[in-house]
Amino acid sequence: MVRVASYRRVADGLRRRIETGEFPPGALLPSRAALAEEYDVGVNVAAAAVRLLVSEGLARGRTGRGVFVRERVSASTMARSWTHERLQGRLAVHPALRRTGPVVPGADDGPGAGSERGVPSSRTEGASPDIARRLCLPPGEPVIRSEYQLSNDGLPAMICVSWEPLEITGGTPVSLPGAGPLAGGSVVARMSYIGIRVTRSTETVTARLATAQEAAALDLGRGAAVAAIERTYYTGERPLETADLVIPGDRFRLAYEIPAEPHH
Repeated sequence: MVRVASYRRVADGLRRRIETGEFPPGALLPSRAALAEEYDVGVNVAAAAVRLLVSEGLARGRTGRGVFVRERVSASTMARSWTHERLQGRLAVHPALRRTGPVVPGADDGPGAGSERGVPSSRTEGASPDIARRLCLPPGEPVIRSEYQLSNDGLPAMICVSWEPLEITGGTPVSLPGAGPLAGGSVVARMSYIGIRVTRSTETVTARLATAQEAAALDLGRGAAVAAIERTYYTGERPLETADLVIPGDRFRLAYEIPAEPHH
């Protein structure tokens, strides 16, 4: 007979109680001391069981408050085409597909209404070989690196790290995505402000597991799947900006609109 480790036995019991609704989404789980007494195990064993549930994405810890059952989030559709929201630097997520919950009458529930964008953190650095290739620059050429996070309906929705050639925006009012007259605006709007027209963009999507840092930033369980997007904006054949986007795989489906008529 195979002996199951004590902490796994406790975790299995808690998992069943979560599945049956005894501990619904958002509920506070019993303390380690309470679990130790209930399951007749040591406090360290109870703590290990809770850590296992957290690593599986079933629960989440909140500093100073305890461990809670993670709320279930329905898979929303995020439009990646040229939407009005994207041109404004927001996420285009349809309200009917956000986190499940009551609809508030009179609320602003248009597409992208729940989208929020953090203030970008920017610095100047030399382009790495990969970024230089994506921007068609010599390696080491100065670029402005910006990092920020977007949320939707109160949940982390995207991590973005972008790079722009310093020779394009350096010294202009829109050199930093988080400052100037178009702070928080899209690349399309910022480039237009200095007389450059964005003519197209490309996106390459890869499915992979989140790194520990990405999981923490996006409030995901260890080993959760993410969609990693490599995006580049162009004017003609010249790259203007390239970015790495990371999106929770269980929260969003990515939707692309492809014109039927070829460009000439």
